[in-house]
Amino acid sequence: MSTKIKPDWKYGTWDGCRILMLKQSLKLTPKERFEALEEMAKTSDWLSKKRVSKRKR
Repeated sequence: MSTKIKPDWKYGTWDGCRILMLKQSLKLTPKERFEALEEMAKTSDWLSKKRVSKRKR
């Protein structure tokens, strides 16, 4: 998704950023949502393995 975001100060807060991210995610097709979910799962697995490997040292 490569839509440009109009610069606005309302997106500079935690709540504004969250709202913007929700609006952008609603524009995704079901296929794109599923792909994003798969990528997040891969990233989560990678991060959890990194965390475990640091604890073993």
